[in-house]
Amino acid sequence: MKYQTISPRLLLAFEDYKHGGRSALKRHMNTIGLVAPEGTPKPARAMIFLRCDERTSFRNLAKVGVRLNQARGKLRTGIVALDSLGTLSEHRGVKRITVARKLRPLMDIAPGKVSVPAFRTTSGLTGNGVIVGIVDSGIDPNHPAFAGRILSIWDQTLPGPGVPEGPYGLELSGANLTGSRDQVGHGTHVAGIAAGNQSIYGGIAPGANYVIVKTDFVDTHIADGIEYIFAKASSLGQAAVVNLSLGGHSDPHDGTDGLSQKIDERTGPGRIVCCAAGNEGLDNIHAQVTLQKDEEKTIRFIVPEPTNGDSIKLARLNGWYAGGDQVDVAVQGPSGITTAFQSIIANGNPLMTYTIPDGKVQVMTPGPNPTNGDHNFQVVIEPRENFSLVTTGVWRLTLKARSITNGTVDIWTTDDGKRLDVVFTGTSVSSSMKVGSPGAAKSAVTVASYTTRIIWNDLGGQPHQTIDPQANDTLSDFSSNGPLRNGAHKPDVTAPGSWIASCLSADSPVDPLFEVAPGIRVMQGTSMATPIVTGIVALLLERKKTLDPGEVKTLLRNNSTIPGAQAGTFDPNWGFGLINLASL
Repeated sequence: MKYQTISPRLLLAFEDYKHGGRSALKRHMNTIGLVAPEGTPKPARAMIFLRCDERTSFRNLAKVGVRLNQARGKLRTGIVALDSLGTLSEHRGVKRITVARKLRPLMDIAPGKVSVPAFRTTSGLTGNGVIVGIVDSGIDPNHPAFAGRILSIWDQTLPGPGVPEGPYGLELSGANLTGSRDQVGHGTHVAGIAAGNQSIYGGIAPGANYVIVKTDFVDTHIADGIEYIFAKASSLGQAAVVNLSLGGHSDPHDGTDGLSQKIDERTGPGRIVCCAAGNEGLDNIHAQVTLQKDEEKTIRFIVPEPTNGDSIKLARLNGWYAGGDQVDVAVQGPSGITTAFQSIIANGNPLMTYTIPDGKVQVMTPGPNPTNGDHNFQVVIEPRENFSLVTTGVWRLTLKARSITNGTVDIWTTDDGKRLDVVFTGTSVSSSMKVGSPGAAKSAVTVASYTTRIIWNDLGGQPHQTIDPQANDTLSDFSSNGPLRNGAHKPDVTAPGSWIASCLSADSPVDPLFEVAPGIRVMQGTSMATPIVTGIVALLLERKKTLDPGEVKTLLRNNSTIPGAQAGTFDPNWGFGLINLASL
C-alpha cells in the first residue's frame, strides 16, 4: 500500500476496517462517504475523489471494485472497495485518493433591501432562459411557486440506474417529479428564495427554470450534481447558476479540496456557482498559533458535559501548517496524562493510537499533502474500550516546533454530522478563517449574511422577535468570516439571510411559530443569503448568457458596499459588502 497517496480520513477508516471489520466503520458513517452493508455479500466501499493523470484508464480495476464516474480528467469521483484500496493506491497514474466528506445544509423584505424590485422593473429581467440549479435536500414539486418550471430532479437518495454523471439515484421529470420529496424543507426554502414565483413572497428570478439535485450531502455526489446541472443546461443551450447552501470544515480552507477544485474546473462562461460562507461566526471552531524553532505551544479545547441526553462520542481536530515546517503533536486529557509526541511519518503508516485514562487518541502525521504541499495532521478522540463517552473537560493539544520556515499552525474542530460541539478556548482562539469548502472555491461566489428582519408574525398573527433588537441592518452575527488560510479574499459579497420568508415543503416538519403564511416559513443562515445572490446571477445571465465567474464577481463587487467604508474595500466579514442593484 502506498500510504502517501491516501488522505488521512480515508486511511483512518481503512485501518479501523482492517482491524475491526465493517462494524468498526460505524463511527465514520456520519462524517465521510462509506457504504458498508452488514449481512450482505456486497463489499465495504468508500466514495472518493481521485486525483490522477488526465488520460489514465482504470478499466482494468473494475473487476476488483474500483468504479469511476468519469473516464478522463485530472480529478474524478467514484467508489472503491476498501479491500482494493491498496491496489488503487499503487496504480502508477494515481496521485491522491481522498474520501468523500458529508457536508450539511447550512421573501418580502429581503429583495427590497438590495433593490431587486427596482432592478427588475427597469431592466425587465426575470431569469427567463436561465437554469437555476439547486443541490440540496430536494424540492416540494407540488408547491405552486414552482409550477411548470422544474425540468428534472436527480434524486441521489432513491434507488435507480442514475444518470451519465453518476450511476446511482433516479432521474425524474414530468408527471414523475412527485416521486421525489423534500422531507427536510431546506432545499424547498432555498429554491423559493432564488426563483419562486408568487405575489408576496416571490423569489429573485421568477422566470427561470429549475434543475434539482436531491443529494445525500456527500461531497463527491455534490460534485456530480454540479456536472449534471451544467450538462442539462448545455443540452438546452442555456446558461446556468448552481446554488450550494451547504458546507463543512474538514478541508484545508484554501480551496484545494476536491469539491472546491471541481467547482473551479467546471465553472466558466455561462456556468456559475454560488456558495454559502457558513454559519460559524459565533463558534470557536478555529485556533491558530505561531511557532518559533524548538518552541512548544498548547491549544486548549473543551469536550462539554452531555446536554439533553446528547453526549460527545467523538472529537476530531483538523490541523494544517506549511510544508516547509516540521511540527510534533501530543494530546493531553483532562486527567493530565499526555500521549507521546508524534513526529511526521512521511514513509509508512502515519497513524498511531494511544490509550490514556481519558480516552483512545488517534494521531495522524503524514508527509506533505501533494495537492497544496502543506502538512495536514488529524487528531481523533473516542471513548476507551468499555466506555461510552469521551471524558468531558479541558483537553490540550501541544505542538513542538522542530524546524520552522513559516510557523503558523491552523486547527479546526469538525462535526460528527450534527452541530459543532467541541470548541477551542483560551488565547489561541481565532475569529478568522471560518469559510470552508465549497465556499473556499476560487471561482465560487461566496455569500455572507446580513440581517433584515428581527420580528415576524406567525400564521396566527402572533409576533416573534429575535434576541437583539439592535441586530437589524447589520451583518448577521452567525455569518462565517474569512479570509482563507492562504490569504485569499472570502467571502465575496453579503446578502440578506436572517429570517427570510420563502417556500415551505408540505413534507417537512415546521414549528408553527416559523410559519408566516400558508406554504411559507421563515429561516435564517447564509443558506438563505446565497440563493438571493443565485437569483441575481440568473438575472445577469439572462442579460448576457456568456458571463464567466470573474465577470460576475466584478459586477457584484462594483455594486456592493460596506457601511462606512470606501467603495471597493474588502473586509473578511463582509467581503466587498452588501449588494445593491440600484445602479446595475
